[in-house]
Amino acid sequence: MKKAMMTTWSESEESSEEENEKEVANMCFIAIDELDEVNFNFSDEDMHDVFEELYEDFEKLSLKNNSLKKKIQDLEKELEEMKEKFSIVEIYKTHLEKENEILKKKNEWLTSSLSIFSCGQKSFEMILASQKCVLTNKD
Repeated sequence: MKKAMMTTWSESEESSEEENEKEVANMCFIAIDELDEVNFNFSDEDMHDVFEELYEDFEKLSLKNNSLKKKIQDLEKELEEMKEKFSIVEIYKTHLEKENEILKKKNEWLTSSLSIFSCGQKSFEMILASQKCVLTNKD
């Protein structure tokens, strides 16, 4: 494993004006080799055990992945069914809104007709009340 360290410095010596204008910060990357700290002495049995663990993890994750794919398919199917039901509900809603408008207009017409009938009835009663009843008794 290698690590890199970054350091910066600038010249602290006095220099001419030309050199001051051209002075740039210098960077230095120092690589430190620390391969001695890492132990690469794995036995074949250790490698085989690690491989077995990885394979078991792979199998578990593969089963979970397949299960999740199946769940996604089921949810997508359910979503399509819900979309179909929603479209049917939307059609029914539109139909009910139209029917509601028709019934509102009919209600307005009936209210108007009843109002006209009431006025007619009052007029008729006034006419009847203004007439004199002439009854003769012939015995």
